[in-house]
Amino acid sequence: MDPERVQKVEEAVSFAEQRSDDLDSAIRDVADRLAKLVGRLERLESRMNALETSGDDGEDEPRDIVDERPPHSGKLPGGR
Repeated sequence: MDPERVQKVEEAVSFAEQRSDDLDSAIRDVADRLAKLVGRLERLESRMNALETSGDDGEDEPRDIVDERPPHSGKLPGGR
């Protein structure tokens, strides 16, 4: 076999292996981020369930949700 051709094949194989390693790393990163997101969603879901079952204490919204409303949410002071 031609040495130049062998070198090109070896370079292609090396590139494919590097690309495969990069993709494996990216998939692991996405899986880690997804696991964190699932955990966060589960905590939020349990918190929402706790708020729903805590009963109505006379307020329109639970106090901790009102405190977490971001300033850009469009809700004006005084409920306007």
